[in-house]
Amino acid sequence: MATSSKPPRNSFVAHARKVYNPIGFSKGYNFILWFIFVGALFGFALARLQYLDFWGVFCNQKSPGALPGECFYYTQSGRYQVGIILHLASVVPGSLLACLQFVPVIRHKVILVHRINGYLVVLLSIVGTASALVIARHSAGGGVDVQVAVGLLAIIFLGSMVMAIINVKRLQIEQHRAWMIRAWAAGGVIITLRIGLIIGAMVVSAVGGHYVAQPCDKINFALHGQNTTMELYPECAPFFSGENPDQHAVVTGDFNGNNVMEAGAALNAAFGPAAWLAIALHMLGAELYLRLTPAEHERLRNVSYQRQIEAGMKNPGRAGLTADRLGDATKWAPRLSTNEVVDNSYRSLGDADALELPSLPHDRP
Repeated sequence: MATSSKPPRNSFVAHARKVYNPIGFSKGYNFILWFIFVGALFGFALARLQYLDFWGVFCNQKSPGALPGECFYYTQSGRYQVGIILHLASVVPGSLLACLQFVPVIRHKVILVHRINGYLVVLLSIVGTASALVIARHSAGGGVDVQVAVGLLAIIFLGSMVMAIINVKRLQIEQHRAWMIRAWAAGGVIITLRIGLIIGAMVVSAVGGHYVAQPCDKINFALHGQNTTMELYPECAPFFSGENPDQHAVVTGDFNGNNVMEAGAALNAAFGPAAWLAIALHMLGAELYLRLTPAEHERLRNVSYQRQIEAGMKNPGRAGLTADRLGDATKWAPRLSTNEVVDNSYRSLGDADALELPSLPHDRP
C-alpha cells in the first residue's frame, strides 16, 4: 500500500488518504487526475458497451447510435460493415481493460495481471486502429480532413505503443511510462472530440451558411423513402431515374434543422476541426504532464538502472531508447549507489512522492 511520508494537513486529507492509498496512490492530486481522466475513459467505454449490439442499438433503424446516415455504409455487406463491427468489438473492451493498466496497486501487487492485460490491450488496440482506418472513408462524412486526422491519430497511438513496448523490453521503465501516457492521451482523443463535435455543430448552425454535399442514396436511406427525399432534395431526381447513381445533393448544416440529414451535415462539417483540435490538446496535455513530473521520471530511471544491471545489460540506465543514447542530451548518471536499496515498484501518472535522493558517487560510469 502506497503512503505519503508527510503527515496529513487536515482531517479531510487524512480521510482522503484512506481512499486513494489502498489503490496505490501516495499523492492526492495524482488520484484526482487519475479519477478524472481514466474515469472519463472508463465511463465513455462503459456507455458504449451497448453499441456491441450492432443491429439493435448502433444501427437501429429508428434511432441509431451512429451519426445520421452513416449506417447506410455500415449495413451494407462488405469491408465497411466488417470494419465497424471489428472496431466496436475491439476498442470498447480494449478501453475498459486499459483503465486497469493505470491502477497502481495492480502493477505493484499483481504484476503478472498487468503484463497479460497489457498484451491483450495492445492486441485490441491494433485491431481497433486498423479497423478505424478501414472505415475512415465514410466516417463523419469521410472528408480528407477526417481521413488525415484518423491516419495521424493511428500513427501517434500505435507508434507510442511500439515505443513503450520496446522500452519495457529493455527495462527502460521511465520511457515505458512516458510513451504509454502519450499513447492513451491519443486514445482518449475521441472523448474530447465528441464534446468539440457537439459544440462545433451548434456553432456551425448558429453562424449559418455551411453546406455539405451528401450522396442521394445516403439521404434516401436516412429519410426512409423516395417521397421524402424528393420533396426535400429534388436535385436527387437523376439518382432515382438511374441517370446518375452517384448524384449528390447540397444539404444545409443545421443541428436543429428540419430533418436528420441537416443535423448530420452540421456534425460532418464540425467533425474534422473538432478532431484536429482534440489531437492538439491531448498531445499538449500529455507533454505538459510529463514535464511537470520530472521527479517520478528520475526515480524510475534509477529503478531502470538497477534492473538493467541485474539483467546484465550494457549501458545500464540507458539500455532503452533514451535521449542521451539517440540524441545529443547529456549522458545520464545514476543518483544512487548500486549498493543502496531502490524501490522497484513503478507508478505511472506521477503517483510517487517527490524524489529526494542523495547525490552519492556512483560505482558505474
